[in-house]
Amino acid sequence: MSSAPRIVPVAVRMMLCLAVAMATIILPKVAASAAPLERTCKAWQALPVTAPDGQQYLVRNKPSTNNNDNGMCVAVTGSAGFTVTKSPGIPTSSTVRAYPYIGTGCFAGACAGSAPTASLPKAGSLGNYTVSWSTKTPTRSGVWNSSLDLWIGPRVGMGTTEMMIWLQYSKPSWWVKLYPKVKIDGANWYVVPHATQPGKYYISFRRASIAHSAKLRLAPFMTVAQRLGVLNASQLLWSVQAGFEIWSGGRGLAVTSFTASS
Repeated sequence: MSSAPRIVPVAVRMMLCLAVAMATIILPKVAASAAPLERTCKAWQALPVTAPDGQQYLVRNKPSTNNNDNGMCVAVTGSAGFTVTKSPGIPTSSTVRAYPYIGTGCFAGACAGSAPTASLPKAGSLGNYTVSWSTKTPTRSGVWNSSLDLWIGPRVGMGTTEMMIWLQYSKPSWWVKLYPKVKIDGANWYVVPHATQPGKYYISFRRASIAHSAKLRLAPFMTVAQRLGVLNASQLLWSVQAGFEIWSGGRGLAVTSFTASS
């Protein structure tokens, strides 16, 4: 035999309904605000990503210091990659507009994960430190290079040497008859220096044949730079970035995978 139904006063029922409604409205807002960003059009915005192996990286919407970025947008794609979804500028530019990247370490106030400074490798003692990355470069996508950007100095944030390793350039390679080549990891690279401020150095290694992906030990590049006098082997490699220097266009350029490990 069932018991008689319990009668709940009207005022209590109204309060219960109101509490349920408030919970329904409030809880999703909390969850949404805690979700990581996956796309940004804000200059210098950093988007944290975690690779399948648990390694933490950073996707960065990095404009050029030339102040000619007209509003680039990037989106995180996959577990360790990004795509340029809006160009930093369509008209031809004599200076770089932006360098969107995915990378390790700390740069300009943003760090990948905890980025412990105590364990940063020295440029002359990298051993088997290897960077692997793959790219997607649509045809007729502007003027750009596909490259690694390596920052070396006595401490995080102080770069006395900037080293770039180019896999591809979207225009003719004007440097071919002007600079020497070296062979590293089975490929030929043109060694192209660039004048910079006193006490600072810039050097780039530009692949003689186009590549859309690479797996490179960094130590041989450091050895060449040290031999040329543009690198102090006792200084720290404090940031490794894979991305694109963009002079014009760039929409659709993508890094589809990235790993950096010793």
